[in-house]
Amino acid sequence: MARLVLTVNLCTVAENIRRIARATERRLIAVLKADAYGMGATSLARQLEAMTEVFGFAVSCPLEGVVLRKAKIVKPILVLTGILPGELNLIERWRLTPVVSDPAHLLTLKDSTLPYHVKYDTGMGRLGFLSPQNHDPRICGVMSHLSSAGTDSDYTKEQIERFEGFLGAHGPLPFVHLQNSAGIAFKVPRANLVRVGLAMFGEQPAEPFPVQLSYALELKARVVSVKTLAKGSSVSYNRSCVLSEDVQIAVVNIGYADGLTRALSNKGFLLVHGKPARVLGDITMDMVLIDTTGMDVRVGDWVVVVDASQTFGALARLAGTIPYELMCNLSSRTRRVYRR
Repeated sequence: MARLVLTVNLCTVAENIRRIARATERRLIAVLKADAYGMGATSLARQLEAMTEVFGFAVSCPLEGVVLRKAKIVKPILVLTGILPGELNLIERWRLTPVVSDPAHLLTLKDSTLPYHVKYDTGMGRLGFLSPQNHDPRICGVMSHLSSAGTDSDYTKEQIERFEGFLGAHGPLPFVHLQNSAGIAFKVPRANLVRVGLAMFGEQPAEPFPVQLSYALELKARVVSVKTLAKGSSVSYNRSCVLSEDVQIAVVNIGYADGLTRALSNKGFLLVHGKPARVLGDITMDMVLIDTTGMDVRVGDWVVVVDASQTFGALARLAGTIPYELMCNLSSRTRRVYRR
């Protein structure tokens, strides 16, 4: 029996997709890179494959796309980081679509008829051409990436203007996309697709957010020990917590090896039978200690780490990071359960 379980409600994910598609009046590219941010790319793709709102999927590298094709996914799959020397046969064999963002990518494709998307750098400073590309009948899409849609609206509007300038160098194209989850709050008139990742799970990528989302995730772990420590006792490594009173401690089988970062030491809470229990002391590799004084808690009980009342986003804010980092760091010993 697993001691750490992530439950993904696929029906809720699908409903979030429908709401976003209605709000944007666009079809969506579901971003499933990094195993769908640790949530399980194959299971999600199988759920979303039949949805008319979903145009296709996006991954980071060709091998992630191959995994989806082997799972019988047939919709388009974009490889966001381009194509490297030696990858052409793999990409052609598995019918993947590279996003070209560097002259070296074009060199790899020089003898191929493979369709591709062109990416422009409108202000992210990462991937993308800085000047308009020559006409090429293989170009079937144009895209860019917003760097600060959730934090800097003025800069985001500048990026949209630059993107529209690049589009002027191209004739009509089947596929144009710029918005990510946070970018849904902005209008891009010529775009006909939206890339969505975090938002499909119900995480709010920006405040306020124009679409009402439902939370699709629950992470829970089991209690492995319960005991009472006396006033003056120290808790966990480095004595970062010394008790000012007698406290009932529950030891929960999740730690930084499972993505519960040490930055959450002495911060936040877990839910025991629906009641908040404070995190005490340093989070360790496999365990976290919580204050369960006055609670009826026993070895083997389940404790909720993440749900709608305490999302990955809320934990990330406490830790001074972003939800993607916590989600991607979920360990392989976390059992994934998919509710349909």
